Amino acid sequence: MSSDHFRTEAAGMAALPEGDPDRAAFLTHARGCAECMQAFREGEKLQALLARAELPAPSASSLERARRAVLSRMAAPWWLRPAAAAAAFVVPVLFARHLDAEGWAAALLVAAAATALAASAGALKAGGLVGLFASAGFAFAAGGVPGFPHAGAGLVPRVGAECLIVELLAAALPLAAAAWRFRSDPRPGALATAAAAGALAGQAALHLGCSAHGQAPHLWVFHVGGVALAALAGWLIETRMQPFAER
Repeated sequence: MSSDHFRTEAAGMAALPEGDPDRAAFLTHARGCAECMQAFREGEKLQALLARAELPAPSASSLERARRAVLSRMAAPWWLRPAAAAAAFVVPVLFARHLDAEGWAAALLVAAAATALAASAGALKAGGLVGLFASAGFAFAAGGVPGFPHAGAGLVPRVGAECLIVELLAAALPLAAAAWRFRSDPRPGALATAAAAGALAGQAALHLGCSAHGQAPHLWVFHVGGVALAALAGWLIETRMQPFAER
């Protein structure tokens, strides 16, 4: 190799530790080349200066910006919660034994509201209550209020147990997506809102597939009750996760 090549490598060789075979080979050459040895000594001086240099510690604001940048990459994408709410409606419909053809308009409207609510999880601290009120309004429109005229009187507990399970399983989808994001963006009420939105989407699906969707007691106990239980579960999980969020 030419001396020019060795001189360009001098600074890098000076950074190698004593005893390194590449450093030793370079020094063997440099002992017979004054220019290469001079470049090597200059590299050693540069390494000594760098070793003595003291860099200031990063400021708290810089560390906070870096932390937020890392956490933002770890967070769930924004569209995951509304997608999970949409799935919470579609999946029960696909597995329903029968579907009420006349209920599609109302079911799709409530499913769209549930999807929007899931997308906005964390924007409102009381988002879970919004979902619960929407569920109650849907039950009122579908079956009325127990004891009032024109309201169905059946509780149908056997079917109700299935409805409750469907809504809680539906709530788990947006809740899981919101819990993933909650680790890096712990907004109050986010998990209760997401869980209520998922259960509301499940209620919309039950409007098509539940054989007792016109019975007021059944709707209020099992359909609205499922949304209430889901919101409560989301709130409890949120209180558990809060101390560990942003750590």
